[in-house]
Amino acid sequence: MRGALLGLAVMLTAVGCQAPLTHAQARPVTAESVALQPTDVAGMLRCDGSGDVDAVIQQQRTSNPPAYDENAPEWERWKVHGATQAYFVFYGRTPSDCATLSGSSTGAPPGALMVGLEVKFKDEASAARIYGDNSTLFGFGPRDMTFIRLAGGNIRTGIVTGLGQESAVGSASVVGTNYYIAFWQKKRFESFLLAYDVMSADAERAVMDVDARIQ
Repeated sequence: MRGALLGLAVMLTAVGCQAPLTHAQARPVTAESVALQPTDVAGMLRCDGSGDVDAVIQQQRTSNPPAYDENAPEWERWKVHGATQAYFVFYGRTPSDCATLSGSSTGAPPGALMVGLEVKFKDEASAARIYGDNSTLFGFGPRDMTFIRLAGGNIRTGIVTGLGQESAVGSASVVGTNYYIAFWQKKRFESFLLAYDVMSADAERAVMDVDARIQ
């Protein structure tokens, strides 16, 4: 018995001295993994029409030709300047809210919407350059802040937003509807978020959730 225990101890020691097993490598951070997730927008449902930007644009070719004509060439320009991935996603309180961005409706959402666009670039310099150019993609861009300013809302830029130096956050109330808009550049990502009739605290929490996933 003593010999058996000694043999077991030797075996365990040998195992302990072996090189540790190689852990599975962490999945790379993608535009989709950073973009708005269901946990960021509790109580809202993910809308049809969300997805990889290349696929969304191809769907727009038949479902919403004016959007296709605007978005397709702009996305190609972004890719020329270093964009490698983009993910567009939106959530509504009800299916009727989702319909307002699906091309099947032209009215305002009856409830609430949260819309996000995440773009990944080949390097940080490319992301910073596009941000500095004040470029627009999928309707997101500087003109959103112009809307907030004309509505008499509040705009914060730079480090006071909590999103870094290259950032802008705006909020306004128009005819009883709350608008919250944020766009910022961090590392290789450029992020955009629009909240319609969502509490500012909830929209800000979603923005910070997105920002925390950028690596």
